[in-house]
Amino acid sequence: MRWSLLLISVLWTTLLVPDKKFTFQEKPVLTWDDFMGTPPVDAHHAASVNSGIAYGYSAKRTRDQVTIEFDVRSEFYPQLSWKKDLLEDDAQLLRHEQLHWNISELHARILKRAFDNYNPTQNYKVEILGIFKRVESNRQTMQARYDKETNHGLILSKQREWETYISQEFFKTS
Repeated sequence: MRWSLLLISVLWTTLLVPDKKFTFQEKPVLTWDDFMGTPPVDAHHAASVNSGIAYGYSAKRTRDQVTIEFDVRSEFYPQLSWKKDLLEDDAQLLRHEQLHWNISELHARILKRAFDNYNPTQNYKVEILGIFKRVESNRQTMQARYDKETNHGLILSKQREWETYISQEFFKTS
């Protein structure tokens, strides 16, 4: 019974956790080859980026002081990112999906800045998680707003506005 549960746990983890991923620093510009997943049968749009922000940290306690070093990154998951079969190379759609990737990177930078400005207390684990949850919630909200305002990239004027906005935000956070 134990071996069965262990085997199920390993298989479950293997299926849920993508085996390949890359960071924005490793590959800032996407190509259609990065979209390796299978589109859901009920997908209403033509492509989807699966990306997010991740962090790790190491903490040192000395008497009543806590020192923390952070590692923050945006991650792209090719096996969870997909596109429907396209009749041609849709450059405009790829630009739209690229900006989703850029939005994740923007929020990784925002999270890094928040951690850089954070003064840890003895309750640092809860506080760090709270900072992450706030930034992640903002990232998800921005991703949804971006799709809504651009109608998934179909409203070209709004798409250009978003490209300009994210470019300006990149400049502010670099």
